[in-house]
Amino acid sequence: MSSFQIFVNKLVSVAFAVLLIPFSVLTHGIDLISAGERTDTAKTNIVGVGAYFRSQGITTDGDTLFFSSKTTLIQTEADAKTVINANYSAIPDELAEKYGIKHIGGLSYYNGFIYAGLEDSKVWDYPIVGVYDAGTLELVDYYILDCETVTRGLPWVCVNPENGLLYCTDHSKQPTKLLVYNTADGMKPAGEIPLSQTVAAIQGAEFYGGIIYAASNDETQAIYTINPSDGSVEKLTDRCLTQFSEGEGMTIMIKGGKPVIIAMDMGPLFINAFVREYDVIEGVIK
Repeated sequence: MSSFQIFVNKLVSVAFAVLLIPFSVLTHGIDLISAGERTDTAKTNIVGVGAYFRSQGITTDGDTLFFSSKTTLIQTEADAKTVINANYSAIPDELAEKYGIKHIGGLSYYNGFIYAGLEDSKVWDYPIVGVYDAGTLELVDYYILDCETVTRGLPWVCVNPENGLLYCTDHSKQPTKLLVYNTADGMKPAGEIPLSQTVAAIQGAEFYGGIIYAASNDETQAIYTINPSDGSVEKLTDRCLTQFSEGEGMTIMIKGGKPVIIAMDMGPLFINAFVREYDVIEGVIK
């Protein structure tokens, strides 16, 4: 690339950033409406096209972040802004044409791969676990789950890093149990665990310390803990987003020697996405 082309690209980037300033100010202002009720300790506001690419799921390999939109995957630095890899056509034609897949939901990183919930949205005939290479963001395998067991799509999945078991729920809106699958054995069913209470509209989840942390889009966009050994559920914190915002996925990173929940939400105008931090997990990494 010539020096002139580099100069033009930088000029375009600066001009685009300037155009987004009013939208950034507007969305920050709207977010302040309910700020007093929230427990987030930090937030990053992504405005414009970038918000679309960070609108569904999120996971981490410990150093970087991976985001999904309905049809894309991107990888960023830990700042959630700096894009270092992208797949803008993350649903292959085979899945789109043969099974009607048109939606990537929650993500979970495990052993060099990203596991994603894929859906034939609003049809619910083909709940699919997609497996993506974390280095290339390309789909390398997929597994079709039983739609009579997974009854309303697959908005989230999470993998236990200790044993490779994948977890989801039987119903996306009013689940009654955890479903368990073995990633090392062709996603073979490995058990069912009744929940002590319904966790409505889970959008994303991750394991930490043997416990599932699940972000919802219920009335307060709460984050819950689920014990996979007995299905017991407890509310951890309410996100209390501004009215008409939508709670999305979450992951957990170690920052300053402590586990921090990184959770996403779309603003009420759907022109921005917030990536928020919640310091609500007990424990210090030594």
